[in-house]
Amino acid sequence: MKETPMKKIFVYVILTLWLCALSGCAPKKSDREESRRLYDEAVTLLGSESATLVDCLAAQELLEQALKADDENIDVYFGKVLNELNLWRPDSAYRTASQAIEKIGPEGKNRMKAYFYTVKGFIAYDRGDEADAEKQLNEALALYDEYLLESPTNMDYMLNKSVLLAGLKGEQQALAFIDGLPLKADDKEALIEYLSDFDFRKFGETWRAKHETLSSGGQAVADTISNSIER
Repeated sequence: MKETPMKKIFVYVILTLWLCALSGCAPKKSDREESRRLYDEAVTLLGSESATLVDCLAAQELLEQALKADDENIDVYFGKVLNELNLWRPDSAYRTASQAIEKIGPEGKNRMKAYFYTVKGFIAYDRGDEADAEKQLNEALALYDEYLLESPTNMDYMLNKSVLLAGLKGEQQALAFIDGLPLKADDKEALIEYLSDFDFRKFGETWRAKHETLSSGGQAVADTISNSIER
């Protein structure tokens, strides 16, 4: 059957719309590069030993622009959560962590997902919502179980699981876990020492103090979240 000019136009329009939709689903290379540039600029501000509250506010704007350029860039969510804690905006940090988890997806393999669940759990606990805290921290714990099956010698995962076990099931369970690890005695002692110094109930207290120091003109910007959980 001979195609009419109208049918050809219709097919062309459909194909054009389909291709445009596909191109709109994924960030262009230039958008990814711009997102990375903005993220790196924000990290430079936050990583400075002389970082101030003004730097944190400037970094926040850069991170928001980075997400607009590429909302698939999980590193940006990590930086934004951290900076929202510097600014002591816990509700925003919780939402950002939730968005990151959604972007990674149920089948996503990005191992920062456990970090985002952990931060949500700590924030929920600080709010007084113990049910939500337990839910989020159990999600993180299950992920670290998976990660350790794939990377059984990863010390960060061992440490994070120990911290979560202590918070959810008690210090004795965490110590029993450490005792059963295939580690040298010195490494086990290091994990136990860190565990003894850690108390996730002080999460909010720690970040509020950092924000107060920043607000008063001091320098207390944290460039990692290691005081709360290893990335």
